[in-house]
Amino acid sequence: MNKFIIICCIQYIFSFGVEAISLPHNAYEVASSNSGLANSQNIGLNFSNITNTSRGFKVSSINWYQNIKGGNIEFNWNKKGNHYISLFNLSADDIDLRYITPSENPIDVFSVHHILFSYGYGMKLNQNNRFGIRANLVYNQLYTDESTGYNFDFGYSYDPNDNLSIGFAINNLGSEKTKNKSLNYPVEAGIGISYQIKNINSTFHSDIVYHESLKEDIALRLSSSTKILNFNFITGLYKIKDKAEFSCGVSFKYRKFEFDYGISFHQALGSPYIFSLKYDI
Repeated sequence: MNKFIIICCIQYIFSFGVEAISLPHNAYEVASSNSGLANSQNIGLNFSNITNTSRGFKVSSINWYQNIKGGNIEFNWNKKGNHYISLFNLSADDIDLRYITPSENPIDVFSVHHILFSYGYGMKLNQNNRFGIRANLVYNQLYTDESTGYNFDFGYSYDPNDNLSIGFAINNLGSEKTKNKSLNYPVEAGIGISYQIKNINSTFHSDIVYHESLKEDIALRLSSSTKILNFNFITGLYKIKDKAEFSCGVSFKYRKFEFDYGISFHQALGSPYIFSLKYDI
């Protein structure tokens, strides 16, 4: 039975378990293809970017591939640096369980759940240097199997001048334990460059990211953000050897409120999207 469960999960949910810790948690991250490693508001790959965000609460509603749904609640505050906590979850219920050869009637149904609790801290070392560290606690439930784990993310950014930034990150340093065994999380590491063109209020990002578990280890992530009045328009591109995935989104800020929407386009699996709402304090 376990064999058939695993096969079914690969078909339906390609990013649960150890992969889910790398998924976008808010609209900005999905809109930018989770890029902007050097200098952006994206803390998904490089947590030193927490110093670019404002204090406040943010809630996100997530509709992921294959109608997997979830949410993220995060809070960022300043006290001798930038502190951050978040609670992220994804789940899917009543998934059809079938044998290797599909049939009209499933033999059973099952559910999957992923919960991630994070605490992070980042600060500016000086005018040009920033760093951040984040600790994550992970819980996964797949049918009747459960696992727990922990991992750490490290990020650093350097600004040679007002327009150019360089960033480095290494993430997922930790392990996961099930009833019968333990395994290390697949390491994710990247280097990125951001360049700001102030006269058009735009910033361009280019990242090269290595992920240990991907068939094609190296991925290219590109994105841009352009501010016009209270709007910020975001585009992104995720590219590996045989696949390219485009994303886009928009952010609107009015006084202390900020609304974000991001969507990604996958030819076979559909278009995941995220809504985020933030209140600055």
